[in-house]
Amino acid sequence: MKQIVLTTALCLFITAGLPRFFAVDVENLALARFFIGIVVWIGLGTAFLLLYRLFGQWIALVSFASLAFSPLFLAQARRVHTDALATTFILLTVLLFLCYFQNRKRLYYLIFSGIAFGFALMSKSYALILFPWMPFCLFIFRKKSVENFWTSFAEMIYFFSCTALTVLALWPIFWTPSFALMALCLFWLTWYLFRKIKNGDCPIQFIVAATLGLGLVSVSTIKTAWRFFDGVQWAVTTPHGLDHFFFGKVLPDPGWLFYPVVLTIKSTPLLLPLALLGCFLLWTQREYSAEAARLFLMVFTLFAVVILFTLFLSATSKKLSRYLLPIFPILEILASIGFVEGLRWSFAELGSRFGIQKIDKSKASLAAIACVFYFGIQVLPVVLCHPYYGTYYNLCWKLADITKIITIGEASGLDAAAKYLHKKNNARQLRVAVSPLGTRFVQHYFAGFTYNTKKKYLPADYEVVYIRDSQIGKVPQTGTRNGVLEHIITLNGMDLVWVYRIRQKETP
Repeated sequence: MKQIVLTTALCLFITAGLPRFFAVDVENLALARFFIGIVVWIGLGTAFLLLYRLFGQWIALVSFASLAFSPLFLAQARRVHTDALATTFILLTVLLFLCYFQNRKRLYYLIFSGIAFGFALMSKSYALILFPWMPFCLFIFRKKSVENFWTSFAEMIYFFSCTALTVLALWPIFWTPSFALMALCLFWLTWYLFRKIKNGDCPIQFIVAATLGLGLVSVSTIKTAWRFFDGVQWAVTTPHGLDHFFFGKVLPDPGWLFYPVVLTIKSTPLLLPLALLGCFLLWTQREYSAEAARLFLMVFTLFAVVILFTLFLSATSKKLSRYLLPIFPILEILASIGFVEGLRWSFAELGSRFGIQKIDKSKASLAAIACVFYFGIQVLPVVLCHPYYGTYYNLCWKLADITKIITIGEASGLDAAAKYLHKKNNARQLRVAVSPLGTRFVQHYFAGFTYNTKKKYLPADYEVVYIRDSQIGKVPQTGTRNGVLEHIITLNGMDLVWVYRIRQKETP
């Protein structure tokens, strides 16, 4: 919660200015969202450049287009929350880390990766899941010799030192003389370690000293920020305050099946099949092509991020679908690799059967048809959900009633209900009772008087029922005041909000 408040405060201060800071209305929230959107788009632009260096122009272009229309990412980027920011910084951390392993002479990749990881940690605590991924990458891309082992260990310490310096520099809780002195010492060790790694000379004694220095700073940091880390422990062991609606049941903790189901529901139809296809094709070609072997290692480490986040988040008691957001950009990249590699494999197979020259002449046309088909399935259904991207769900689930399986929408439609009531002639005199989870969303858009429907002693002209309240049993879908159904807000084929007109004789 403190992270949300701090992020909102920073966004409002930068975009709206201090005089309007304390008036958190729709306009200020929109400006804060604009600030978050700018950061996200800068992050996506940087990710495109990094993808171009890692995988080439075609995979970079397809990945950028897929990332720009990733439904869950789009939905969360429109919220004044830290999930989209954390996901952007996690993506940059991963890509910069892989860029460094592609060319170890360019240490600035490692520096910026550590800085991006520091921003990710300050944005959302689940970025801690990336900690075991770093040593895993160092192991995968290692060189088999004792000297190179110590160099790899020094690289890991250097990475975490850059992260620690970023946190110390930007988190005001550490702006004290004692931490300033520790930060200066850590900076000197980090700079000296940079020179040693660059020269290829990393004595064990200095690596041990740098490790002890980083450890001392980290322990002091954890002790000072204990409330933050205590909050992490609470989030891991305590279910969410609101119950979950999952496969028709109301549960405090939906269990290990929750995130795999969220992944299939919130992903686009070709996302997972193409991601697996790309990995399979590169695995089969790795022994015949050095480039395929390099790409396979990259894909393998990207899949490791997906598996780590899914497993660690599934092990926690507090679960929300947006917590899984960091794996979606990674999967979009993997699916893009699968799409491009699938096209190359298809052209090679067709060329062997019908002749290379015939296929070469038709490559552009076939590629254009494949792109239209790919983006038609992946992007068009997402665009049709504008601006309510939170209502998107996988086309493969269209055969089922998704509202009977899981909570979906994330407050989508409540603003439309408020605007519908706002069109009434006497809107400013109307009294509207809103189901508990929808109250604070409706009041921002409605000029009349709104209050929680639990306050039954207050009179009402209308009652608004939000689907999540009815799913978890807070309010019946028919409302609590025996009203007459007047309007239904339907988005992406789902009834999400019901507006009931209260007959005056029934009003308390």
